[in-house]
Amino acid sequence: MSSRRRSDAKATENDHNQNSVLSAKVSRALEVRSDTPAMKAALDALAHLPDHQDDLFSVDSRSVRVAIEQDALQQALFLQEKLRGLLDTVSDLRNGVTEIAAIAHEVEDAVSMNVMADSKPPPSDSNSEAKENENAAANTAADIGLEAEQKLALTLSEAFVQRNMAKKRVEAVHAFLEKFDLSEEDSRLLDHYAFEDIETSAVNGMAFLAALERVRVIRLELGQKSRLSDADASRLGASSTLRMMEGLAMKQENAYERLYHWLQKYLRVFGNESAGPNALDEDVLDEALSNPFVLKSLRALKNVPAFHSHLLELIASSRRSEETRRFLIALTSGYQGLPPIEMRAHDAVVYVGDMLAFCFQAFSVEADVAKGVLRTVADDDDDGDEGEVKTPLALDEADYLIEKPMTAAEMVIQSMGGVARPLKSRILQVIANLSRRQNDDYESDDDMEEIEEEGSGARHRLAQLYEICGLLLFYMSAIGKSISKLEDWEVSTEKNPLLDSLVECLEEGTQAYDASLRVYCSMFEQLNLLTGDSESLLAHAMIIKLADLRNTSPGFTTTVECPADCKQALSLDFACKILVEASLPSCKSLDDTVLLKQAIATANESELGEEITLSLRDKIEIRETSLINELVQKETSDVLDLCGLGSLLSALDRFNGVQVDGMVMSAHPGLAPEDVQVAMKEFYTSLYSPPIPSFESTIRDPSLRKSARKKIADSVCDSYKTLYDTMTTSERGGYDDLGFLSHTPEQVSTLFTL
Repeated sequence: MSSRRRSDAKATENDHNQNSVLSAKVSRALEVRSDTPAMKAALDALAHLPDHQDDLFSVDSRSVRVAIEQDALQQALFLQEKLRGLLDTVSDLRNGVTEIAAIAHEVEDAVSMNVMADSKPPPSDSNSEAKENENAAANTAADIGLEAEQKLALTLSEAFVQRNMAKKRVEAVHAFLEKFDLSEEDSRLLDHYAFEDIETSAVNGMAFLAALERVRVIRLELGQKSRLSDADASRLGASSTLRMMEGLAMKQENAYERLYHWLQKYLRVFGNESAGPNALDEDVLDEALSNPFVLKSLRALKNVPAFHSHLLELIASSRRSEETRRFLIALTSGYQGLPPIEMRAHDAVVYVGDMLAFCFQAFSVEADVAKGVLRTVADDDDDGDEGEVKTPLALDEADYLIEKPMTAAEMVIQSMGGVARPLKSRILQVIANLSRRQNDDYESDDDMEEIEEEGSGARHRLAQLYEICGLLLFYMSAIGKSISKLEDWEVSTEKNPLLDSLVECLEEGTQAYDASLRVYCSMFEQLNLLTGDSESLLAHAMIIKLADLRNTSPGFTTTVECPADCKQALSLDFACKILVEASLPSCKSLDDTVLLKQAIATANESELGEEITLSLRDKIEIRETSLINELVQKETSDVLDLCGLGSLLSALDRFNGVQVDGMVMSAHPGLAPEDVQVAMKEFYTSLYSPPIPSFESTIRDPSLRKSARKKIADSVCDSYKTLYDTMTTSERGGYDDLGFLSHTPEQVSTLFTL
């Protein structure tokens, strides 16, 4: 039969493509199992068939099927009969048990109610002795029966009490085991889980963490239960509690230790793996720390602060090495496809800004990583995880509280500590280069070119120093805000090396800016001689540049707080005061004062203080008034010469110098009547067109221009009044005919107007 099957199988394999139906039937036939009850019954029926065949009986597939069906029918009928008999037996047994239970309950109720039948002899008037004997015998028999019934009832009552107590104990044991015992699956995971499914679904990993949390909760509740008073009837015995706690403690310790070592291996922060810069791919640790199972494992390990703190220190050390390596790569080779930062070292502001931006970005990433690693259990409640038991750590659970774990702030500070030194050294080098004059490092053969670029170069270096200080202020504020968002920053006492380095760089930059500004002011006279620019123009250009930087730099906004040591030196008040006071004594024209006024007005729009603004304006106005008086005095002399009174005033001055008693003006040279008549005629002619200058090119302010011209006119009128009064005095004038004085001083003042 087997050979025929094999031949059939071979034929089927050859003709598979031609006859798929036959192939399917043969395959099903080959898949039939011979160890099933139905197949065994069919084979048994075939075995009992007669050896010979006749016309009445033939073995074919139909007869075999009929035999199998008949045998199955007989077996089913037999099973049905047996089940009916079993059902009848169980019904009878149930009725008997019900009756016995009812009787037992009646007896129990009777005993519990202490119902005792009191058998007293009925009252009788007969005092026959025979009747008394009968009653005594009856009473004796009743007492014996009652005593037997009482014993039976007491036995049954005690049995029911013991049964009820046993039920309660069983229920208590089941409840206790359900609450305090681990399942076989949890126990297996705690003892043998190998963290093999972390990269896929991590179903077993989450179950492992849930089992670990359940052990912690069980130990916590067992500890609370063992401290209950002895009067508590449901309290577990002390020895049993201790044994269970000891067993759970061993499982918990082993599981935590295995989890701790696995995290070290998975994060690659153990031994020499984190020492070399090439040991890790730059994204391996980031991807590992973003794994949900790793984050949950780290939070589970918080229950063992010794393991948790050491692991966080290893992670922070690894992150420190990685961030330092990334910073150096970004400086020299470029990071993530960007050009190297040192390629822009020729532009000091861009160079420092790129370094600070890279460090701040890395700091923000480290802060997010630290917050993700050290998320509390309360944060996990928002995630909706139903697999874990959320139970806070009790204050008295001091099994593993050996040391205080790291905080998020401490972890970030340690991670970014390696960047502080290279960043600080490069920024200080840039500040030192900007604080030196260009010819301090080398001497050029083209001295004229250096002279032309000296002023603009000094202003450019000053502006770069000021802008670098603004960048330092901005990133100091940004880093401070970023780290202040960490919940544990206020309780952290560890210093921040990166922030301290920025503060030191800011102090050094402020000192360099202060010194460079004073040097620039001391060079006004030299720059004026070399470049031809006035001191006021040099001060105006510097103030305008600083005001523009103040408006555009993010570090000088009102939201950024400046340290007290640097606030005064970096303020616009300080720069304007030094520049204006240094240039004001050298102002030689009104244009210089106008430039200074414009600079103060521009600075006032850029947060220049009102007090310093008024003070500087007053000083500029005083200098402006002095310049106007000098100009008016010079122009008045010219106007007097033009209108003819200049020669008379000069002669009068000489006369006053040599006058003696008896000497008159008419006899003095230049004051003779003929000379006076010619001069007065010329003066009276100019009254209708006064030769007063317009000052349009000299004085740009219309109000100042008008005031200067008025002062000149008043001075001319005063000079005429002096001549008129002197000539009309007979003791000094000596003029016989005063007909050449045709106008009084009041008339001249009226006519000689603007």
